[in-house]
Amino acid sequence: MPQNNSRTFAFALLAGSLLALPAPAFAQWGNLLGTVKKRVEKEVERTVRGEEGAPAEQMDQDQPASSRLQINEGFDFTPGTTTLVQDDFADVKIGAMPAEWKTNGSGSVVSVNGLPGKWLSLQKFATYKLETPPQLPANFTIEFDIVVAADQTRDLSGMPFGFTANNSVRSYVQDAYNDAGLAVVNTNYSGNTTVSSSVTDYFHSLSFNYSSYANRVMHVSIAVKGDQMQVYFDRTKIADARLFNDNPVKYFFISAPINMNHGANVLFGNFRIAS
Repeated sequence: MPQNNSRTFAFALLAGSLLALPAPAFAQWGNLLGTVKKRVEKEVERTVRGEEGAPAEQMDQDQPASSRLQINEGFDFTPGTTTLVQDDFADVKIGAMPAEWKTNGSGSVVSVNGLPGKWLSLQKFATYKLETPPQLPANFTIEFDIVVAADQTRDLSGMPFGFTANNSVRSYVQDAYNDAGLAVVNTNYSGNTTVSSSVTDYFHSLSFNYSSYANRVMHVSIAVKGDQMQVYFDRTKIADARLFNDNPVKYFFISAPINMNHGANVLFGNFRIAS
């Protein structure tokens, strides 16, 4: 019932009751009219508010709970079509260091139960580069697989990879600011992953959850387009930034973690450079 009609009806009832009284009684009740009027108004308003509020409450109950927006970032990596280097260690004997790679430490090709193909087991505190690297064009892609063989990924420290200005392996390459480093991604298994460049002063730190990658393959994709470099871990973009400054000479490297605790190891395989 509308609020005005409710008030009119209530006042009509009150007036009818008062008029039915004898004159003396009417006089006695007259001074109470104001008080009764206020009480009636309050009751009417309370009732009307309740009636009007019920549909709104019911409507809120009928509304479905809002769901979180699902964001699709896509995956725009496209491998090069012309292979420049491809190495899956298929022709290397188990236990040998592949001749196509050089290092300041050591390494061994291994096979792993449950994983197809062969893998290069990296020695801690060692850097690896191609023995005879190709001259890289302005636009190229690099892909490879990494497996952390461990009880948990936090058993390893950071594992840097990226590009240097020369092809020397006389020292361990750990970042973009030493040992001829240019652009480096550090996959820090126990902290924040970093992307840095010594030639563009770029630095970015990000959180990436590696915990699910213990004993399973993580595919790494790198796309270089002039001075711009994109990096993906599986389908997650880690970097998309200007990491070069007209640096036509660059050499790929990967460094094993400095620390590998509780028998942990890193396996490297299925390497490919294409343009």
